[in-house]
Amino acid sequence: MAVNRIIPIMPCQSIKEQAAFYEALGFTTLHMSTRPNPYLSIGSGELEIHFYGSKKTIPAENPTMCYVKVDDVERIYEEFTSNLKKNIGKIPRSGYPRISKLKELTNDQRFIVTDISGNTLYVGTPYGERPDSVFWRSLESAKYAKHFEVLYDLTYSKEDYRTAQNMLDKFFPPITDTFDACTLDWAKVLLVTLDLHKLSSQTIHKSVNDKLQQLLKTNGPLTPEWNKIKQKYEDILKGE
Repeated sequence: MAVNRIIPIMPCQSIKEQAAFYEALGFTTLHMSTRPNPYLSIGSGELEIHFYGSKKTIPAENPTMCYVKVDDVERIYEEFTSNLKKNIGKIPRSGYPRISKLKELTNDQRFIVTDISGNTLYVGTPYGERPDSVFWRSLESAKYAKHFEVLYDLTYSKEDYRTAQNMLDKFFPPITDTFDACTLDWAKVLLVTLDLHKLSSQTIHKSVNDKLQQLLKTNGPLTPEWNKIKQKYEDILKGE
C-alpha cells in the first residue's frame, strides 16, 4: 500500500486557543472536540495538521516540529503575515506564538512559525525549486563572497548576532566610499549590516541607512535587482 500523505499530530495546551491561532493564520478548523479527549484538526489547501490536548505541554520545552515544503514560500509568508495583521493587529516576532522573518538559508528559503503551544513549523522552498533565491546570500566579488555567505548564515540561519557582528567588523570595511566591489554587492552588505543592527539593538544604524538611501537614489531607474534591494530595505525599516 503506497503512503500518499503524512499528517503530523502535535500536542497543545488548549484546543480552543490553538484553533484560534491557526484560524488567524488563515487555516480552517476541520474538527474540534474538547471532551472526553481534546482533539483538533486544521487545514489549509493540501496541508493538514492535527493536535491533541495535553495540559503537560510547556511551550518553552516543547521539541515538536515539522518541515512544511511548499512551492512558493514567499506567497505563503505573505498570506500568513497579512492574515495575522488583519486578525490580531500585528505580526508577533517573539514569545508564543510567533513568526520569523523570511530567511535565505544554505539550502532553502524559509520562515518559522512557533504556535501558542511551542510547536514549530519550518515552512520552506528548496533552492533547486527557486534558483533566484541565491541572490540575497551571494556576491559577485570573489574577495568578499565567501565571507559574506558565512555572515549571512550567522545572521539569518544561526541568529548568532554577536559572532556576525564580529565577522562584519573583521572582514568588511567601514561604511565609507572605499568598498572595492560593485554597488550591488555593497548594497547587499549594507542591508545585512542594517538588519543585523536592528535585530540586535532594535534601532536603525543612521550612517548605514543614509548610505543605502544614497545608493538607491543614484542607481535609478531601478533594474529588477535594485528593485529587490529597495523592497528589502523598506521591509527592514518596517520590521517585516
